[in-house]
Amino acid sequence: MGRYILFIGCFFLSYIGVAQPISSNTYEDMLETADSAVADNNYFNAIEWYEKAYKEQRDPAVAIAIGDLYAINRVFDRAESWYKRILRRDKDGELVDLRFDYARILKSQGKYQEALNELNQFLSLSEDEELKNEGRKVLAGIEMIPNIPENIDAVIVYGGNDLNCPSGDYSPALYNDGSLYFSSFNTRKEIELGGEEEDYHAKIYVAQRNKNGQYEDPEPLGQQINRKGFHNANVSFSKDGRSMYFTRMKLEGSEIALSELYRSNRTDDGWGPAEFLTDLNGDFRVKHPVEGELFGNRVLFFVSDMEGGYGGDDIYYSTIRGDGFSTAVNLGETINTERDEITPFYRDGTLYFSSKGYPSLGGFDIYFSSWDGSSWSNPENIGHNYNSSYDDTYFSFNESGTMGFLVSNRPAKDKRNLKGKTCCDDIFTISIRDVVIDLIALVEDENGPLNGALLELIDESVDGGNISTKSNPTGNNFSFLLDPDHNYLAKVTREGYFPDSFTFNTVGILDDYTVKKTVVLNPKPKEEEETETVSINEPIRLSDIYYDFEDDKILPEAEPSLEYLTGLMNQYPDMVIELSSHTDSRGLSRYNQDLSQRRAESARLWLLDAGISPDRIVAKGYGESQILNRCVDGVRCPEEEHRINRRTEFKIIAGPTSIEIKKSITKGTRKQEGGN
Repeated sequence: MGRYILFIGCFFLSYIGVAQPISSNTYEDMLETADSAVADNNYFNAIEWYEKAYKEQRDPAVAIAIGDLYAINRVFDRAESWYKRILRRDKDGELVDLRFDYARILKSQGKYQEALNELNQFLSLSEDEELKNEGRKVLAGIEMIPNIPENIDAVIVYGGNDLNCPSGDYSPALYNDGSLYFSSFNTRKEIELGGEEEDYHAKIYVAQRNKNGQYEDPEPLGQQINRKGFHNANVSFSKDGRSMYFTRMKLEGSEIALSELYRSNRTDDGWGPAEFLTDLNGDFRVKHPVEGELFGNRVLFFVSDMEGGYGGDDIYYSTIRGDGFSTAVNLGETINTERDEITPFYRDGTLYFSSKGYPSLGGFDIYFSSWDGSSWSNPENIGHNYNSSYDDTYFSFNESGTMGFLVSNRPAKDKRNLKGKTCCDDIFTISIRDVVIDLIALVEDENGPLNGALLELIDESVDGGNISTKSNPTGNNFSFLLDPDHNYLAKVTREGYFPDSFTFNTVGILDDYTVKKTVVLNPKPKEEEETETVSINEPIRLSDIYYDFEDDKILPEAEPSLEYLTGLMNQYPDMVIELSSHTDSRGLSRYNQDLSQRRAESARLWLLDAGISPDRIVAKGYGESQILNRCVDGVRCPEEEHRINRRTEFKIIAGPTSIEIKKSITKGTRKQEGGN
């Protein structure tokens, strides 16, 4: 059997931790503490101690565990880094199943072409047929990208920090008076079970809409709904607004142990006491209730893992009979799969839901199925814009179909999250435009359509330039929604070709209109190589090995330079180097000295992971003692100039007295790959 990573998706309790006191710091104790944290589902605490243990002994199994935990918590960039670190050492192809996990992580970040490459390699090497079937499904999701709707008339916007909080927000439900109900932890820090915080449970909030159409500060509902000691979530309303459905949950560790459905009826004084729905609850978990209609009757759709389903969470319905409900009925294999189907929403004969059981753009994608009076149609992917490479759930629309909501962990400008830009779910608003202006761009080369390009659209009418980026690994067409009376710059890039760009505007367009552009890219000429001799003790700056402010982690863009250095170390097997790291001038000198040493050690560990012997690398931090530009103490500089000083260099200190470094020659311009 292969390795399966179960992404948390909209399991919104993933960032709750359990306090883990540490009594000692030996390698074995670090592993034991980390293992205990995993058993308690306290994943970020486990990551912390696994990473400390890995620095002591670079055990590949520990690195894989770290990558898995980052993936589970949807910190995709860090998971990618750890998986890549281990696969770089897998010269014999023994970790083929890990390559599948790596491909899924790439796909989750919209790196579709890279994911395709990894999937094809995995499928050619793996002997696990069950896992290969999963791989083919992931591959099918990428291949369907050019063929699903673009939905350019829909404007999807982050709901803002007044509505969302860093810990995540869920199940938005619009009430008939215009107010918005949703569930949230409403906290800006990670919760530690067993810590000082007592009332850490998720609550249902309501945000009233003011005269300007903006939502005011949300307020929690009373204790008749938000019962103390329970997580309260998954709110929805009956069509007449008289009933509110919701879920109450309890945890064991940070996993859902109990999940039950409740209903509250509207009175003149507000929402009445919560009513336990005896007909629908049982020795299983139920959640995500929402009203709909089948066979001419009011029904309640909901999600459950009760026995008799098709696997994971399935969608069920129960006919509403007065104050009671009929026996639950599974919607059947047309809708449900062996994976999870969640967050149903019904409107005018169509059921919308999120699933991981079908080929998808990302993790959870939104699908829809139509009811013809007797059966459901085969589910269809709702398409781009609504769906992304991330998890997209809780889709809903208002009665007129002009606005709605969805929940996603996709990145967004100004979005604040606890653990990385993609860890946590937030509410996004949907609005449908009356006038649709769009861009359709085709990418070609001298031979015709050119697949695999990337198009970056910059709205120059917005302060700072609002940027939208799309890649199309299996097609050559791109489409973007445009704003009227705006100026745009489009940049087109593809590996092996010179980039190109074009500008246009939408000034004066009053009706539906499509801007059509065809971009023809010119292939780059084959590069001729020459070498330059570098002598012993001569510093060689590694391009792109920079660091974030006050951080020592190797950034993804630094890895090509480290890979180049690895090649040099293999080319000259007796070469010993000093690997030096430097900081900018900000901060205390002693602090910067320590920080630079940690940065040098991070680069050294990267090389050790690549198979370089530890006795061939001396890591040394120089702090702020070797500033390259004017940005010394007391001089104000922009961040770009400070970043130049946060660098890593190497020099030969033993072995060959000189080495040859490759250079590239393109149209007479010398570009050094490994040095200054």
